[in-house]
Amino acid sequence: MSHDGVASASGGRPDERSAADQLARTVARLRAELDEERLAAPARSAAERARGVLMGRLGVGPGAAQEELERRANRAGRTVLEEAWALLGDIHTPRVPLTPPQQPEPAADSGVPPPGELPSVFTSSRYTSRHRRPTPRPLGIDGVRTAAGTSEELTWLLVGRLGESADVDAVLLYTSAPAGGLDLVAHSGIDAGTASAWGHVPPLAELAPVEAVRLGRPVWLRGLDKDGADRALVGDRPGTWASRAWLPLRRGEDVVGVAGFLRERPGDFDAADRAVLTAAARACETCLSPVPAVTWPATVQAVLDTLFEAAVLLVPVRGAEGEVTDFRIEAAAPASVDVAGRTGRELVGRRVLECYPTVAGTPLWHGYLETLSTGEPFESDLFEYHEVAAGIPRTSTYSVAAARLGDALVVSWLRHDTADREVERLRRLQHLGNLGWADWDLVADDLSWSPQVYTVFDRDPALGPMPLDELPQHLFPEDVPAVGAAVHALLERGEPVDAPFRIRTAHGTRHLRMVAEAVTDAEGTPVVVHGFFQDLTDLRHGEIALDEAHRAFSTQQRTLNAEHILARRLQRALLPVPEEPFQLGGVSCDVSYLPAESTIQIGGDWFTAVALPDGSVMLAVGDVAGHGVEAVATMAGLRYGAEAMALSGTPPHRLLERLNQVLMNTGSATATMVLAQYRPAEGVLTWAQAGHLPVLHLHGGRAAYLERPEGRILGAGRDSVYGLCETPLRPGDRLFLFTDGLIERRGQDLDTGLADLARVAERVATEDCTTVAAVLTHALGPANPRDDTCLLCVRICP
Repeated sequence: MSHDGVASASGGRPDERSAADQLARTVARLRAELDEERLAAPARSAAERARGVLMGRLGVGPGAAQEELERRANRAGRTVLEEAWALLGDIHTPRVPLTPPQQPEPAADSGVPPPGELPSVFTSSRYTSRHRRPTPRPLGIDGVRTAAGTSEELTWLLVGRLGESADVDAVLLYTSAPAGGLDLVAHSGIDAGTASAWGHVPPLAELAPVEAVRLGRPVWLRGLDKDGADRALVGDRPGTWASRAWLPLRRGEDVVGVAGFLRERPGDFDAADRAVLTAAARACETCLSPVPAVTWPATVQAVLDTLFEAAVLLVPVRGAEGEVTDFRIEAAAPASVDVAGRTGRELVGRRVLECYPTVAGTPLWHGYLETLSTGEPFESDLFEYHEVAAGIPRTSTYSVAAARLGDALVVSWLRHDTADREVERLRRLQHLGNLGWADWDLVADDLSWSPQVYTVFDRDPALGPMPLDELPQHLFPEDVPAVGAAVHALLERGEPVDAPFRIRTAHGTRHLRMVAEAVTDAEGTPVVVHGFFQDLTDLRHGEIALDEAHRAFSTQQRTLNAEHILARRLQRALLPVPEEPFQLGGVSCDVSYLPAESTIQIGGDWFTAVALPDGSVMLAVGDVAGHGVEAVATMAGLRYGAEAMALSGTPPHRLLERLNQVLMNTGSATATMVLAQYRPAEGVLTWAQAGHLPVLHLHGGRAAYLERPEGRILGAGRDSVYGLCETPLRPGDRLFLFTDGLIERRGQDLDTGLADLARVAERVATEDCTTVAAVLTHALGPANPRDDTCLLCVRICP
């Protein structure tokens, strides 16, 4: 079963399931071959019937009849098949030539270009016309009645006969349905989609075929626009079958069906047309099977038609000794589906092993036989059924119930992983992925789209799927060659394609993707195309935005790199760092400066140590907020401004006040700073600070932070007041002036960093080293990679 079909118990070994899958594939392949062979069956049956006629007339066996048929064909200059049709129809015009003309001339309206002219790759007929079958040549009405063995053959022959005499393009045969309305039993000249839509005509009085049956007289329609659009059948496409004739079919006194004769051109049916079609209708009556009175299978079918679940009525097919060899489906609910996708009444008349080939020999099959024999209802447990649907193996879970009704079984089943859920999942998948599937049957020239494809193409569903011929009108000119090459590869050579393209819609440009593959026949010619279209517009817009952002980032990166190089050069030029300790008027200074690890984080940390004219020494460390060239420029202004004012004798706290005014006036940045003046003659350190970290004082091997005087960061306000402190120093004492990069660590507060610095300073000071600053910086561990680190170590000399 494919979707919700009669299931078979499974749960056997993998080799059993593999055999079942192989059997299902074989049955599906044979069914496809049978469908194709059906068109050739009339020719073969004609030859067989002709031999039968000769056997009866001449009293000879099959071999002699075949020889006589061949001798007559040679004498008349015909093929054997042509002679068979002539014998059956008592005519001299063959039904179908055995071999086509050597150089056929294409019809003016066939869509096939003359020899030497290659059609566009977007011309649909280029791929569909090669599948068209030759139109049957006409027979007389009596010959048609004699030659036709089945109702399908009859309609096929009538199209050929009536095409020239009455311009008929299609013939349909309906029989009265037991539950009301009409059922289509044979047709020729209409495609599969129309046949499916017109398979059952509901019992609506205004419909022309129903009216012909109800009134028992022909209904001649010159055109739906003239005779009423309400007479159109379900699925009627505008502009097709402009004129129609519906003639009742009788068996005795009862009207048992209706024959429909459709013409593409509008207009009246004249007297000659009506006479020919009336004779054709009489011929149709001889091919209709007698319509039985309403029996219990028909009653069961009427009941099953009301069900939403899958259910069938099975009548046993018995062998020569009375054993059950199969079951025939006599009625089926609309929800019943077999492995080939046939549903409802399409299953009626078929056998279980044809529709569900892997059911034979399973516990389910034995349950059917047991119920038929004993009358005890059968209900299966949940089981898995392995099937092949559309060539794809799949596993579904079912439960089945069966009960005896007379000498038949009523069987129903429930699929627990229902197709509705799968359909909903597929719908959501198409919606979320903004894609939809498309199928094109090149043999029937039948193109179908899923609803999402209309959304993808921004197309009104009322217009139907877009024909291939129309596609170039929506493409961008520069995309036409690539799409044309993909279409040619797919439809001419059967190669799979995956091609992006753009279309114009009422809502702007859309970027689409086409993925498709072809199913080919034995000769490699594509016969069916399956694929999907996906709307990649949002993704493409995202890619474009990403490209633009990448270009902008690259430009910014180049700018930042250039700025970094400039800032680093400025920093090195404006803030040279001595490699060795140096002496200044009674103090020894040692500097450690570590730039940030980031290539773009050029900070504004700085230091200075200057000998003043009065013999004192100015010491300072500062940190400008921010990074880059602006921070370096502000650092230079503060450093050189502080040195200049110190040389003029400005005390530290006044110097900070003036630097604060400078930053307030420029409004360029803020900064922290500690500024000290050491007078060796007095052994006193006078210092002030502006929002900076405290000075670490090491005396007698013990480290302590000096209490900070009042002072806000520079550039924070014009009314900032800066205090002044004095601290006595002794020879051997050490001072540590530093920026926050020395003690800041991720996940650690400043107090912890300050305590670590004091502890390490006590240990390092006892070691015999000249570059205390570098050793201390290293001992503290990795510095803050995002900030500069500056440390000025001062030792009081004896």
